[in-house]
Amino acid sequence: MTLKYILLVFLMFFSCACFSSQDSSIKASIKELKSETNDAVKVQIMGKLSFVYQYVDFTRSLYYSTEALKLAKRINYPRGIAKSYNFIGLSYSSIGKLDKALQNYLAALNANKKAGIEDETPKNLNNIAEVLLKMGDVENAKKYIAQAYSLNQKYKNKKSTSISLMLMARIYSAQNIHSKALTHLYDAKETAEGVIGIFDEGFFNTELGDIYLRAGIVDSAEIAFKKVLKFEPAEPDQVITAYYGLATLAKDKGSFNESKMFFDKALVIANQSNAQFELIKIYEGLSNLSLLMKDYKSTINYMSKKDTLKDALLGYQTSGKIISDLNSIITEQKDLENDVLRMDAVVKENELSKQKIILIILLGGITVSVCLGFIAFSNFKKRNKAYAKLHEANLIIKKHNANLEETVATRTDTIFLKNKKLKELAYFNSHKLRKHLANILGLIFLLKDEGEKKEYLNLLESEAQSLDATINQINKMIDD
Repeated sequence: MTLKYILLVFLMFFSCACFSSQDSSIKASIKELKSETNDAVKVQIMGKLSFVYQYVDFTRSLYYSTEALKLAKRINYPRGIAKSYNFIGLSYSSIGKLDKALQNYLAALNANKKAGIEDETPKNLNNIAEVLLKMGDVENAKKYIAQAYSLNQKYKNKKSTSISLMLMARIYSAQNIHSKALTHLYDAKETAEGVIGIFDEGFFNTELGDIYLRAGIVDSAEIAFKKVLKFEPAEPDQVITAYYGLATLAKDKGSFNESKMFFDKALVIANQSNAQFELIKIYEGLSNLSLLMKDYKSTINYMSKKDTLKDALLGYQTSGKIISDLNSIITEQKDLENDVLRMDAVVKENELSKQKIILIILLGGITVSVCLGFIAFSNFKKRNKAYAKLHEANLIIKKHNANLEETVATRTDTIFLKNKKLKELAYFNSHKLRKHLANILGLIFLLKDEGEKKEYLNLLESEAQSLDATINQINKMIDD
């Protein structure tokens, strides 16, 4: 309870500090309006009051801008009419009524064009682009920014040029091209240098912190957002963005209580300043934080508040449709552009026809080249395949030759060994045969000298049998 009480007191003092300077400006303008007798000047003062009341009291902001429009029309003051429409658009934009804001910005643009006040149109184009960015229509926003930047260069309007550059920085940041976003933002600040009422520390550091936050450069984002909070004249929407950024950084670090504190601060200021469009993202942030803290009741509550407010403010966005009267205004605004585009389309169509013919020829050439390349590749592949098979066959033949040579060598060695053994065997057995032959010859010699004796005949028979056995043995050895 003590922490909540301290937080509430802090927010009350902070709110008083934020709006005290605005109160003094409002009182001075009201006093000036009452004493002024020139109607054209009254229109200007009421426009100023409408602008100051934007984040203080929407009803009064809309009242003064509407009264300024009525007076400007009554006295036929073209510049005042356009400016009044622009202030009405700013009033609606402050509470998130983007369809109404865009409707009046387009009306302001038409009024300036009708009156021939071209040097004022870049401001209208910038405002239209800013609303389109909030709607998420980046491509159309780019077109309006490009037109605004071109006209600003023509009339050397530094203030409006800086806004165009800043909007381009937002586009690049949304597209995650953070280096270009930073370049355009610093270019915008440099362009606005010396121009009063634009790119003060609050405005610049709000945009800078948002880019660093999207880029994930945490320390730089935190420094930028804290600079916004230290800048006393900071606008409520800038302070809200700073607290929202710090809450997001704390949530990402896991410091949920600190994140909740920053979200609550942003919520209080958003409610006090009637910044309903900012409330949508605050409710969404609180819903996501509650989910991380496992506070499911609060998660559902904040999500419900976000959806209800989003449907009320941006029903056309969630349904994917923009109200018909807004479409008609946009259509009227683009009629002249469409005429030019039609002429460009005819020229481009002729150019495209020529390009198509060239493209067909190129495609034909490419197709033929691809076919020839495919054929060449196919032949190359087949040739390589044939070479591979031939190489494989050569390897097989070499292998067979090697095996054959090995077999021949083995058999040659075997025959050589066998021949050697046969020679040895023949030599050995020849001696065996000579033994028996010598015995037979000796017995024959004895028979011649001794006459016929039976014992010699028996010996002769025995030697003959031994010779026969020896011969059989030799035959057997040869067969083996």
